[in-house]
Amino acid sequence: MILQFKLLVVFIFFFCQSIIAGDSLLFIIRVDDIQSRNTTMVPRSIIPFETAVQQRGGKVTWAVIPHRLIESQNVNGVLQNELRESITRGHEIALHGYNHICQICGSSGHEMFCPAQNFNIPYSQQKDSLIKGLDILLDSLGVTPKCFVPPGHHQDSTTFQVLLNLGIAFLSSNGPTKNFIYKDLFNLKSNNEYTWQLTQSQYQQNLRNALNDIRIAGKSNSYYCLLLHDPFIREGYSNGIVVQWIGELLDSLNLEYEDKIIYKTLSEAADIFKNQITNIVSNDVLSDNHYRLFQNYPNPFNPNTVITYQLLKGSNVTLKVYDMLGKEVATLLNNEWKEGGFYSIEFKGSVQGNAMPLSSGIYFYQLQVGESIKTKKMLLIR
Repeated sequence: MILQFKLLVVFIFFFCQSIIAGDSLLFIIRVDDIQSRNTTMVPRSIIPFETAVQQRGGKVTWAVIPHRLIESQNVNGVLQNELRESITRGHEIALHGYNHICQICGSSGHEMFCPAQNFNIPYSQQKDSLIKGLDILLDSLGVTPKCFVPPGHHQDSTTFQVLLNLGIAFLSSNGPTKNFIYKDLFNLKSNNEYTWQLTQSQYQQNLRNALNDIRIAGKSNSYYCLLLHDPFIREGYSNGIVVQWIGELLDSLNLEYEDKIIYKTLSEAADIFKNQITNIVSNDVLSDNHYRLFQNYPNPFNPNTVITYQLLKGSNVTLKVYDMLGKEVATLLNNEWKEGGFYSIEFKGSVQGNAMPLSSGIYFYQLQVGESIKTKKMLLIR
């Protein structure tokens, strides 16, 4: 009976979310690590993949590693020319670090923050690297990106501040999505990847898994960001298996959603969601007493979730979590002074200061700003 109740609660939650979101799906295709050092997969062109996407109404956001543009494998200018032409056809360039190499440990798996040494790379070093990257993209492609994809999805608040100071408005990484992750920096994270080292034996199962994942995430978030990686998208990889796969996927989506699927680049989609939040906040400024509390993400969650709020002016803030009986289970902020801006805080599904995990069920998080209080509910599923 307990399991049946849990399933019923989940069904009701997602049903309500689907009604709110509607049946439309905003679809994004993000391809990381463009200008790969791999030279064995030939031809090295990105055009066949782009064509397969574009013929079906889609758009591509190419996450470009700037330094690769000036490395020996790309000195012939072929990929640079293809990227320039891609921009004219409505596709997008996103900044993907500078050289995808950590300045601390030398790894190629991250760049802005070193998880191997748990080291916060100083502001000046991060800024210098990204300025070099932006200069290369402007000189080589004639573009200044609006969106940043951190190598390895590793970054910190220093990275966020650097991006804002360099005029980059959108991030695509881990953390709260469809929301501000830091001050005015808006995050739209990617979903899953199904074509990394794709083989014929995985082909159909990965296609089914992707379609099912898109249906579920599309209903709960009203968008889906499909992640892929260069060089697997090239025709030179396994006889163009990924080009064929993306064509079949988009054909299936177009057939299922018809005119309710909307293809956007990453920054276009992020801008849409950012404006939705901004408009809501603008309309509710007086009634919200100069602050707003957003729905936690993810929701339902297990074990952790992120709570975001906005202050339009500096205030003392208290944020607490309660169970269904009104018992306080966590104090996340206790009358702390915060300047105006957007803030996010992680809530872990365990009693604060205690290793004992919370049980499944509905919890309430309450934000008090001055004398005003707002409350929202969230669902923990074990």
